[in-house]
Amino acid sequence: MLNFSHVDTHILLVDDEQSELDAYSFLLQSMGVKHITTIKDTRKLLPIMEEFVSSVLFLDLNMPHKSGREILAEVREKYPHTPVIVCTANSDIEMAVECLKLGAHDYLVKPINMNTFGSALRNALEISTLRTEVMTLKGLSFTKKLKEPRHFSRIITQNSVMTGLFQYIESIAPSGQPVLILGETGSGKELFARAIHDASQVPGGFIAVDVSGLDDTLFSDTLFGHKRGAFTGADADRPGLIESANQGTVFLDEIGDLSKASQVKLLRLLQEGIYYPLGSDSPQKCQARIITATNKRLNTPAQLENNFRMDLYYRLSTHLILIPPLRERKEDIPLLVTCLTEKAAEQMGKQITSISPDLLDLLAAQTFPGNVRELKTYLYDAVAQCQTRELTKEAIQERLTPECTCVDPEISKDNRSSLEHLFGHFPTLVQLTEYAVNTALKSAGHNQSMAARMLGISKQALSKRLKKKNTRG
Repeated sequence: MLNFSHVDTHILLVDDEQSELDAYSFLLQSMGVKHITTIKDTRKLLPIMEEFVSSVLFLDLNMPHKSGREILAEVREKYPHTPVIVCTANSDIEMAVECLKLGAHDYLVKPINMNTFGSALRNALEISTLRTEVMTLKGLSFTKKLKEPRHFSRIITQNSVMTGLFQYIESIAPSGQPVLILGETGSGKELFARAIHDASQVPGGFIAVDVSGLDDTLFSDTLFGHKRGAFTGADADRPGLIESANQGTVFLDEIGDLSKASQVKLLRLLQEGIYYPLGSDSPQKCQARIITATNKRLNTPAQLENNFRMDLYYRLSTHLILIPPLRERKEDIPLLVTCLTEKAAEQMGKQITSISPDLLDLLAAQTFPGNVRELKTYLYDAVAQCQTRELTKEAIQERLTPECTCVDPEISKDNRSSLEHLFGHFPTLVQLTEYAVNTALKSAGHNQSMAARMLGISKQALSKRLKKKNTRG
C-alpha cells in the first residue's frame, strides 16, 4: 500500500454524498494522510481554499448548487497550481476529455479502488510539488548575488531559473544530505553535481560513476570495496568509492537503472550511514555525501512497474534539482555557441573571429533533445569544417534533421507560427499526431490509459497506433 505519512499535504474532498466522503477519508487516512477537509456544498469550496493552500483537490462532477464543471473552471482560474482529480460515476469519454481540457489533472470513474485512488494521488502530489518548486524558484530574488560564483563557473547560463538553482544549491550545500538531480540527456547533471560538491567545501574528493551497467556484485564492489579473499581474484584489500572520496562526494549517475538488489543496499547506506565491504563482517561508516542523477522520473507508474523503490526515491530526493532543458532557456544559446566555438577553435588551432547571425537563428529554432551535449557535437563538427574566420549556418545545417531545417526563407521570423518555432517548419499532420502522442505519453508517465484520455481517444486506439509505429520502426 502507498504511504504518504512522510508528505506534508492537505487534501480537499468535494462530494455531496456523505458516504463517499467517509470512504475517501478512510482511504486517505489508511495511506497516512493527516490533513483532510471534506466539503458537501460546492459554494463553500473557494472560501475554504482562500484560507490555506491545498495540495490536491478531489472533485465530484454531479453536485447541487454549482456543478463540478463550473467549480473546475473556477479553481483552474484562481488556483492553477492545485491539481484537480475529477471523481464521477460518468464513464463517458467525451465528458472525460472535456474535464481534461478544462484543466483536470486526472479523471476517475466510480467505484474507485484503493490502488487507482492512491496512484492518482501520488501523481497529483508530484505535480503539486514540482509546481511549488518552480514557483519558489521564480519567486527568488535573482538580483541577489551568489556567495561564490566560481563554484558555478563550469555552467554557462544567463537564465533566471538556472540562477535560482544556483542559489538553491548554495543554501542546501552545507546540509550533507542526499541530492537527486533530474534532467534530460546532455543537460549537465554532472556539472551540477560538481557545483554542489564545490559549494559544500568539503575536504574530500569528487568521484563520479555511471551505475547503469553495473550488476549487483560489481555495484557493491565499486561502492563499498572488498577484502582480500572475498572472491576469486581478490588478492588484496581494495577500497570502494565511498572510502576513496574521504569525506567528499560520490556521484551516482543513471540511478534509475539500478538493480533492485543494489537499491536495497543503497537504501541501507542512506538510512543507517554504514556499509560492509565485500567479504567483511565489520561495518564501515559512510562519510561521503551521495548525489544521484537520472534522466527518468523515478516516481512515475512506468518506473514503479520497473520496481524502483519509492522509499529509496524519497531518501535520494531529500534535496531535488530539476534542470530545465535547453529548449526552455533559448537565451543561453548565444552564450553557449560563443563559448563552445572558442574552445573548439582553440583545440583545433583555428582562427574563428565571428559567428553568423543566421547560424544563431537556425539554432534557436531547434528543440535539442540532446541538449547542450547535442549542441556541442554540432559546433565541434562545424568548426572542424570551417575554412574561414566566420562560422556560418552552412557548416552546421547538414547535421540537422531535414524536418528541422526546411523553413521557407521567405517567411519572416516575426510571422512564423508557434508550430513553426516548435518544429523548425510547418509540420505535417503525421508529424503533429506523432508529437501529440509522444507528449501525452511523456506527460502521463507512459501510462497509456491516462495518455489516451488526454488525447481524446480510446486506450485500444492508442495501443494500435503505438504497435504500428513500432512495426515501422
